[in-house]
Parts: sequence; C-alpha cells; structure tokens
Amino acid sequence: MNSQKKKFYKIGEISKLYGVSSDILRYYNKIGLVKPDFVGENGYRYYSKKQIWKLNSIRNLRNLGVGLEDIKAFLYERNTKNAEEMLEFQLNVISEKINKLEELREEINNKIENINFFKGFKDFEKPVLKYIPERKILKSKGILKKDWEIDFEIKILNKKTTYKDDILLTNNEVGAFISKDNFYKKEYQTFSGTFIINEEKGEKLDEGYYLSLIFKGSYENSPKYYKILKDYILENNYKVIGEILEIYHIEVHITENEDEYITEIQIPVEEVNCN
Repeated sequence: MNSQKKKFYKIGEISKLYGVSSDILRYYNKIGLVKPDFVGENGYRYYSKKQIWKLNSIRNLRNLGVGLEDIKAFLYERNTKNAEEMLEFQLNVISEKINKLEELREEINNKIENINFFKGFKDFEKPVLKYIPERKILKSKGILKKDWEIDFEIKILNKKTTYKDDILLTNNEVGAFISKDNFYKKEYQTFSGTFIINEEKGEKLDEGYYLSLIFKGSYENSPKYYKILKDYILENNYKVIGEILEIYHIEVHITENEDEYITEIQIPVEEVNCN
C-alpha cells in the first residue's frame, strides 16, 4: 500500500501545488469533474497524475469564462474536433480581451494627455466665445445640491454607455446642468441634472456658440466665475438660450486636492437682435 500511495497525491498536496482550495477540489469531485482515484481507509482522497493534469485545463478555461459543464463535456469527450472548437473559442476570448485592453490603454493615454494639457493651461478665468459642433449627450433629471449626489447620478448614467470602467477611465465628458432660471436667480450650486457627453449614444446636444470659462479650484468659488460670465453676456448683448453645463475635467476621482480641480462652464448663447 505504501508503494502505491507514492504514486498518488492527497487533496492537501494538490491544493498547494495548483493553488486550488480543498473546497473547490471537493466540489469538482461532487460534480464529477475531477474525481479521486480512491479513498483510503483513513478517509483521505488520493489523486493520480492522470486526474491531476485536468486541473491545468480547468484553470485555463475558467480564466477565459468557460462554464464548468462545458469544461466537463470537453474533458470527457476529448477529440481533435472538440479540441479545435475549444481552441478557437479561447482565441476569440483572448482577442476580445486584447481589444478591451487596447481600448483601455487609449483611454488612459487620453486621460494623461488631458491632465498634462491643463498643467500648461494659462487662460483660466477668461470668458471665451467658441463654436461647438453637435454632440451626443446622456442626461438625468433631478434637483442636486451635493457633490456626492452628482457623482452618484453620473455613475448611474455611465452604466448606459459602452464604457464599463470607472468614470476615471473613460473619454466621456461628465458634469451637471444649471437651469436658466437658477442662473439668473444666482443659484449656481443648485443643479437640475447630470450628463455624460460621449460619442456612442444619447440625444443630440445642438451645435452652436457657447460662452466658456475654465476655472481652477473648489466648486465653492463658482459664483465668482458665473458673475464674470453674466457681466460678459450683458456687456456684449448676448442672451442665454439653454441649460448651462458645468464640465468636470479634473475632479475628485483624479485628485483629493480641491485646489487642483478644473471645471469648465459652458453657456449656450446667441446675440440679441436689436432691431
């Protein structure tokens, strides 16, 4: 019996060797995926190399998202046809993962470029009239007054995009709306909803001229910048024609230092007809 046991491995030995818990090995035994060759008088389960080799295949296939029932069918009906189908499946999964990683790399590079752009940005606190082409926008509605309320609503909106990663790792522009009424009532920190501007989906945000101002620092300072914009609108004979957008270029997901926050206010405007 001792010489026979040397050809076999206990469940604990296999668990350490393959990094698979004993509970998982017992479950594999229960569903008939990897069964011990025999159970000794002491109750120990003993596995031969003939059974153990399956663990590598199981681990690799599980990492690729293959279900246990499909793995079981493959292991117990191994032939070149099934092997080819399984290998093609693995290649497809790997290709999808590579594509997602390449997309993620591009998103991270874009975020780094965005941070570096604002490191060298000089025109803070200056009103600029700029033409912005049509954009796609996902919107939520509701009265929001707290940073965490806005962040929570944006996270919900993000689920509707094709991006499954955190807001930090997307190319989307995110922010909150201020209604025209609140703008004129100087309620600059009462928001009427949140938004995500993206390339894939959403309603159309009309092209047009926007009065833009980018400021650095805490959101608590925003009333000062709204006054600058309001004065510019009056002095240059413009009128507000839609909701005001606050876009958060650098915010709490990137830095905990409020002095590093960078926010852009965009107000849709048109010239007042004096005739």
